Amino acid sequence: MNLKFLRQTNSEASFPQTLDRKRIYILPTRHGLLFIIILGTMLAGSLNYNNNLGFLLTFLLGSMAFVSILHTFRNLSGIQVVSVRTTPVFANETAVFEFIVRTTPPARAAVSFSFFKGEESCRELFSNKDNQVRVQIASGQRGRFRPGSLTVSSMYPLGLFRAWSNLRFNLKCTVYPAPLSTVFNPEIGACSDSNNDAEASAGPGVDDFQGLKPYQPGDSLRHISWKAYSRGRGLFTKSFTGGSVSSVFIDWSKFRDTDTERKLSRLCDMVLKANRMNLDYGLKLPGKMIDPGKGEIHKHQCLKILAFFNLPSDEI
Repeated sequence: MNLKFLRQTNSEASFPQTLDRKRIYILPTRHGLLFIIILGTMLAGSLNYNNNLGFLLTFLLGSMAFVSILHTFRNLSGIQVVSVRTTPVFANETAVFEFIVRTTPPARAAVSFSFFKGEESCRELFSNKDNQVRVQIASGQRGRFRPGSLTVSSMYPLGLFRAWSNLRFNLKCTVYPAPLSTVFNPEIGACSDSNNDAEASAGPGVDDFQGLKPYQPGDSLRHISWKAYSRGRGLFTKSFTGGSVSSVFIDWSKFRDTDTERKLSRLCDMVLKANRMNLDYGLKLPGKMIDPGKGEIHKHQCLKILAFFNLPSDEI
């Protein structure tokens, strides 16, 4: 057990990682330092007045503090961080890293997990099972967000000493541009940042309700007539009249904005809208193009291209 602070190396750890005596550091907390000062004062007073009861109380409290060091250390020793997963977020949203943590018996109380400048998650860890620990931290701008080292700490049982360990995993979270509301007209097979849209020919679209048609596999669940279904008529899909459109290209060149980040935010908003409308849509950027498609995988592919657009390779 190390009782002094050692500077952490810059090497990154791989999963899984187990906390042992070589990784755990321990120091008094502010309350612990105050407690030690009080014990020193009590000891000086007992020596000065040769008070046996004073000696007894001082040594009793001192032995309790000494034993708490061992319990604080043991509360971290044997904890194993097995894996982590995260999901992409939009710029300036809260990124969540979900760790799977295991520990040997007995269960561990009041174990905290946190990133630097992130929220602290305090959990009780049960032995011989996978404990899911969610650690949150505010993300930054678009691109690849790295939260830094994970700090596992505990002040159990008395709060007089704090044991901790810093684990430097290669943690990453993809950050998409923050969507900026933009007018989107899928009927003309393009996108626009103004309200001057050409009138489209009649055909299957997304504007005016036309009627019901029998449900076909692949139809959007958003257009199912649940009212007809509840009346026992079966599954029907709402059809609309509007501009005929087979596929949509969300095009970088359609915008007059000169600010790159603002353009990316508008494109992000259009990708989300096209996905909600269940359209076949593609994405055109300078030097890059994604063919039309649909679905969650296609949506994240488009958003990922926007997230890393024109970023240096060392930030991807």
